[in-house]
Amino acid sequence: MHYRWTFCIMLGGFLTVWYSWYYRDVITCVSHFNAETQVRLDYINICLSYPYVQEEEGARRYLLFYRWISWSLLVLAGVYYIPRKVSKSFDNARCKKLLEDLAANAHRYDQAERELVERAARYILFNLKTHNGLYWKFFSVNLLALVVDVFAMQYLDFILQGRFIQYGFRAYPFDRDPQRFTDYMSQTFPPFALCELSTENQLVNKRTEVFGCHLTIMELYEKLFLGLWLWLIVLAFITCCYIIFLFAMWLPCMSVYLLRTAKPAHANDNVRAMVSKVCKNCKIGDIYLLYRIKGHLSHARFYELMTRLSDPNLFNKQVVGNPATAAPDAKDKVPPNKQPDTLRNRRPNVPQDPPINPDYLHQLLTNPEMMSRNPQHPDQRTPLLKKNTSILIE
Repeated sequence: MHYRWTFCIMLGGFLTVWYSWYYRDVITCVSHFNAETQVRLDYINICLSYPYVQEEEGARRYLLFYRWISWSLLVLAGVYYIPRKVSKSFDNARCKKLLEDLAANAHRYDQAERELVERAARYILFNLKTHNGLYWKFFSVNLLALVVDVFAMQYLDFILQGRFIQYGFRAYPFDRDPQRFTDYMSQTFPPFALCELSTENQLVNKRTEVFGCHLTIMELYEKLFLGLWLWLIVLAFITCCYIIFLFAMWLPCMSVYLLRTAKPAHANDNVRAMVSKVCKNCKIGDIYLLYRIKGHLSHARFYELMTRLSDPNLFNKQVVGNPATAAPDAKDKVPPNKQPDTLRNRRPNVPQDPPINPDYLHQLLTNPEMMSRNPQHPDQRTPLLKKNTSILIE
């Protein structure tokens, strides 16, 4: 609401006022000496910066904001970007990725949802009781957003000379006085004003001249700032309520209420008792993260996640590395097809020492003629041809 909406509202207000200033007449001034002719442009430039209205007591109230109000809206647009910038710097990359995956697949009800539950359960189990920093960072950003809202109210009240904070209350029920302009909206943004050039201006040859001016964009200002006043009131109220809500998460009954879900038809456990067990295993940061996850899962899948986290011996059942499945040696990590390709390591595709048929060997040993030809054992080959040239022999 602060970055995406209020930032765009302030920027849109700036562009609207800026467009009106550059594409239409913003002031019309005439002199009482000659009311039929528009005064000189250099006089109008002074009247744009220093128009005034006469108060009941006779004092003058200069409308110094008339010319520079558009740039004030641009400054506020930049101020409302601050919570967004701080929030991005405080992001937990893993939690952000988990929530983005859940949000991207929240509309699915097939096997993908089961996989998301498995991911969320695995992440929470291995990072349980480590999310308090996430909660406090989020709380700090909301507190900063409230400070920005209060600053915006005070800043606009200063710009409008102390008439912005009570603008909506004082203008209600918005009865207008089109004859004398005595209503509060017309007094805050008077459409008609006076402009005086005296000897101090040194443009009227040591005489004093008063111009009557019509400030045409005041009709736009009075409606624009009424909308801004209402929006900032609502924004500050919602921000305060959300900060109170974050504080209430410390209460055990509030934590149980936030994590309660509809009981599926296949469930047997009591939901309230199960959620109470989960709250005992979690800290405030884990409860906040589960509350965020709950918005992206169905009731059945969130119940399944709660069932996994409700085990009182949860920490004793975390997965520990099995010694039997120790990591292999460095030489075994290289797959066979990635071994260095050298002449020594090359082997033919056929077996090096093919098995010998026992029947054939028996016939060969019992044949005197064959033994006389080859007195050596048939498996006793010369060292030169025993291994490396076995494929040639075959």
